[in-house]
Amino acid sequence: MIDHLSALPALSQEWLAEAKMADPELYAELAESIVITPATRPVATGLPAGVDAALAVVELCAKEIGAFRFAPAAGSDARGRIATYDARVRADFDTGDDIVFVGDHDAGHVFVSPHGAGLLDTNAQPPRIRALARDFTGFLIAQANAYDAYRGCLVGAEDLAGYDAAAEACAALPAMAKVEVATIFDAQRLR
Repeated sequence: MIDHLSALPALSQEWLAEAKMADPELYAELAESIVITPATRPVATGLPAGVDAALAVVELCAKEIGAFRFAPAAGSDARGRIATYDARVRADFDTGDDIVFVGDHDAGHVFVSPHGAGLLDTNAQPPRIRALARDFTGFLIAQANAYDAYRGCLVGAEDLAGYDAAAEACAALPAMAKVEVATIFDAQRLR
């Protein structure tokens, strides 16, 4: 379990450790979207909820963390991908100007606003907005922990009690004070 974003690259490497040893070709294919690397340069998107701070720590273009995919759209950099993805989602949903869609989740679309990170839950009828975290970094840390617990407790096993215990442990981390950990873990589990 991680408690700071700079630990995400090492954790994402662990997710593919078995594939790296067993099938180097499969590893190379999966690593393109799963292995997250440290950021090499700052990104200036100007977005709220600490998006730039998160992107200064990790490179997320064309990456996924479990059920979350960062701005899955064409673009030469994070800013271009976000703009393209945001426009695509807005074609289907009428939202306020203070919301910017930054990623896809199996449960809907992840956005940032001056109030934090949220999820436009398109599985709910009618679609509704769910708060995820006060800042984007908090969301990413909780999402990484949810995916790690999902892999450890629910892939190849049905250890729901272990998954719930991981959610409780994650929620107890100081960095998770303003993060809806239970919501993020539920969204990952129900993917």
